[in-house]
Order: sequence, then C-alpha cells, then structure tokens
Amino acid sequence: MKKQHTYYLLACLITILTSCSKDWLEAKTDKSLTVPTTLADFQGMLDNVAMMTNTSTSNGEIGSDGHFITDISYQNRAKSVFTDSYIWSKTVRYIGSSTGWGRIYERILYCNIILDGLQSTQFSDRTQNIEYKNIKGQALFQRAISFYEVSRIFAPPYNLNGDNSMPGVILRLTSDITIASKRATTQQTYDRILGDLLEAKDLLPDRPDLLTRASKSAVLALLARIYLSMEDYDNALKYSTEALSIYSTLYDYNNLPATNSNIGRYNAEVIFHAYFSDPFLTSNCLIEKSLYDQYDADDLRKTRFFRVNASTGNITFKGNYEGTTANLFCGLATDELYLIRAECYARDRNVSNAMEDLNALMRKRWDMNVPYPEITATDPEDALRKVLTERKKELILRNVRWSDLRRLNRDPRFAVTLTRTVDGTTYTLEPNSYKYTFPIPDDIIEQTGIAQNPGWEK
Repeated sequence: MKKQHTYYLLACLITILTSCSKDWLEAKTDKSLTVPTTLADFQGMLDNVAMMTNTSTSNGEIGSDGHFITDISYQNRAKSVFTDSYIWSKTVRYIGSSTGWGRIYERILYCNIILDGLQSTQFSDRTQNIEYKNIKGQALFQRAISFYEVSRIFAPPYNLNGDNSMPGVILRLTSDITIASKRATTQQTYDRILGDLLEAKDLLPDRPDLLTRASKSAVLALLARIYLSMEDYDNALKYSTEALSIYSTLYDYNNLPATNSNIGRYNAEVIFHAYFSDPFLTSNCLIEKSLYDQYDADDLRKTRFFRVNASTGNITFKGNYEGTTANLFCGLATDELYLIRAECYARDRNVSNAMEDLNALMRKRWDMNVPYPEITATDPEDALRKVLTERKKELILRNVRWSDLRRLNRDPRFAVTLTRTVDGTTYTLEPNSYKYTFPIPDDIIEQTGIAQNPGWEK
C-alpha cells in the first residue's frame, strides 16, 4: 500500500508540473509529497511502460512520404498539428498534448527524479551494486532517447562539418524545477545525448530481462541510429557492428503467415520495444501505390506489410509490431542495424560488405519456395542507392523517415521535393526547408522566454 501511495503521489506531482496551464519548469515543488527513494521504487517508475516506451512524437512521420490520406479523411479530421504537419502548413496548431513536447519532458522529469534519487547517501556501494548500475543505466538511456526525440523534431539537424551553434533543445538535467529553462546549442544537445548513452553503455547488461527495459545492445543500437542521423558514418558503423556482435537475429518472414495482422510486438528482431500513438496515421493512412509496386512479388513484405482492398484498390499498412491499430512500433531492432551498417559500408566504398549485410536481411524476407536473387552492385554509389531503397521499404512507418529526409536532403543525389494535393490544392516541401524543424509550442515560448525556431517567428 505504501508503494502504491508513493506512485500515486508522484503521478499527481508530475501531472501538476506538466500541466499546460502552468509552467512546470518554473513551479515550486510541494515537499510534503512523498517521492520514490528505493531501488524498487525507481525500477517501478522505469517499468511504467505507458510512459517510458511511448517515446516518440509523430509530427515528422505524418509529414514524410510513402503514405497519404484521402480528401474525405482529411476533411473529417479536426484541424490540429496532425493536419498541419500533413500539408507542411506555415502555421502549426498545437492542441493539448498533441505537441509531443510535454510528454517527452514529462518522461525526462521521471528520469531526473530517478537520477537525483540515486545520488542519495544510502547507496554507498554504487560501483558494486549491479541493480543500482542497471537502474542508473536505464534512466540515462531513457533521458537520452527522450532528448533525441525532441531534438529531431524541434531542433535543426546536426551538421557534422559545420556550425552547430544554433539553438537546440532545453536540457533538463535535474528534477529541481526552480532552475530556469533555456535552450542549449545543437552541439551541446548532441553532446549530452551521446554522453548519457556512453555512460549508460557500461552500466547495463548486454541483453535485458524485458524488452521494455534498456540494455547495452539497446544503447549501442541507439548510438548507431543517432550517429547515422548526424551523418557520422564512421561511428554509425562502429556502433551498429558492436550492437550486432551482441544480438543479430533476424526474423524469417516465411514463418509469418500472410494472414497475420501484425508482425509481433516482441518478435525476434526487437532489441528495445517502443511505440508512438497516432490516430491520424493508424486510422486514415493509405500507402502510395508507387511505393507498394517497388516490392517484388516474391518479397514477403508485400503480403506481410500490406493489405489491398479488392474493391477500391486502396493499400493499407498491417506490418505493425504492436497488434493494435492505435500504436506504431518505433523501437530498436536488428533489421535497422543491418541497414545502418550496410549504408555505412557503402559510403566507405566497401561494396562487398554492404551487399553481404543487405542480402542477409533480404534472404529473411524472400519466399523460400523461390530461388533468392542475390543483390549485387556495380560500384559504391549503386550499392548505396540499393541500400537506401531497401531502408525506406523495410522501415516504413517506423518513425525514422523524417530523420532520413533531413540528412539525405543535404546530398543533391538524394534530395527530394515532397508534394501533396488536398482538396485541389498542391502543397510542397522543398529540401532543407525550415519546416523540417517544427515550431516550439507557443505556450512553451510564453512560459520560458526561449527563442522560436527560425522561419516560425510571429
């Protein structure tokens, strides 16, 4: 009963602090409230899967390519951040919790409460206590992935060989809510994300007891994903290789019946389970036929990922991991790691290794009753193009496409102009547009006085 009482009071505290009507960043804490103090308490917070594995915001995925909604579906949606993101509007209407910002910083507050609590003098054997180190590593991982998620939407993309002095995100590093909020630079933001992960790496077990908990393999996979987004391909190669050295299993889609409605929440490829909730995509989304047609008839993803309506010809996505139409998987998995490493090999002009990784994945996606046609490449650029094509096809609706567009648009070879037509009006998103960084919600600007992102100033 005491533990339940503690969690209830903590929930009340966080609800108050993250209220849209108050600036939780500047509020004063009520010291009469009980807060968690034991390792069991902290693990209980980390195991709140509704909070800790609902890690992402869908703004970018809605604005990405490969999918669309009908005009009727668009008209029937209340105008909000979802409809505005879909047409890359010059104004974005945030309503309640739809920003994604508040929920991410709520999760960061959870992490900071744990990390501050772990500094208590009662934990005197920190270097030897495996449970202590595991919990600290989990909290650092969760804070890092949260900072990354908010930065890939609300901060400019990292420029590996350029200026990263532009404002990044607010780096809340303590549960002390009396400390004023300010934006770190983009460089400071990524330094903190990477620093948290590198510290967590040495605290966690190779594999977790539960796939909703962080592990060393999850840290390495996230480092690979982040370094790829930074265009630091040497480090992306390093950490994808390290992650695959711990766990490299691929799921043979021949063992997945075509009649299945999902891939499986904790299928053999999952390293860390996370999801994002988005009724806009899950209830209205149709797949572009031009993308669907890129899947070979003997590529099992064509029937495992998609359902074609015989009457209308509409193509819907069913390749979700979640087993529900309300959520989409955005966690870490081995298929992504093979694609990260293959891309890095191609960029390093190692065509043989790039094709070896790509074929390792594709063999598990090919109908076993049909001879598998080995994918080959004539040169590094051909290899890179083939890897990027399969990356888009494999990671569809996994909430990574927006980050890919942000980095790939810097290369004229891969830059794309996105277009959508809604109710007869055509909307366009040019490569490297300021709209690839979303505006910070107005209430956050008003409460903290931080600067708005360029192009969105009023």
